[in-house]
Amino acid sequence: MSESKFTPAYDNKIYQKYSKKTIQNKEQNKSAFCKDVDLPYNKKVPLLCITYPLIDNNNVNMIQDVMNGILEQPVQIVVNGIGTEKYQKYFTDLAEAHPQKIAIMGNDEENKRKIYAACDMMLVSSDSSDCLKEAKNGMAYGVIPIMPPAGFAEDYNPIREKGTAFVYDKGSPWGFFAAFIRTMENFRFPYDWKNIAMSAMD
Repeated sequence: MSESKFTPAYDNKIYQKYSKKTIQNKEQNKSAFCKDVDLPYNKKVPLLCITYPLIDNNNVNMIQDVMNGILEQPVQIVVNGIGTEKYQKYFTDLAEAHPQKIAIMGNDEENKRKIYAACDMMLVSSDSSDCLKEAKNGMAYGVIPIMPPAGFAEDYNPIREKGTAFVYDKGSPWGFFAAFIRTMENFRFPYDWKNIAMSAMD
């Protein structure tokens, strides 16, 4: 369950307001956002975000550990470009090498809200306060976090069709990647995905 101070139903900074009842309108945000950042829009390709500072405390090196595998999947990534120089350079170089898959955004609140409204998933590499705050904010907009255990997020169980996140063991790069693959597999089923997103927005 989200505890964000933001809500897409009343957010004047996003392209199209939406709520749980009108969650189909979230897709208009994704389409408009992709156009703005020069990413090719495809409803069937998930948009993944990283919105917390790119610093060691947020375990960003674990994202580096699995990035090659992530980029082999049909996915696009938007990064909030604030952090230490080494990680900023890493993601800038990555975006230059994969311009159809990765976009870097300036760090301000309006950009963040547009990212939340547009994105389907969020890579959460740590249970630091930065990362958990962003996971909560994203969930309020129907973004599904791939994250370590936290009290406000329930690991999705496809048998029970219940959950709000895809959870992995803290600090495990391969657990992180496996949770990402689980997320991708569930994204292929639009009805189920919509229900996960609606649950996250509660």
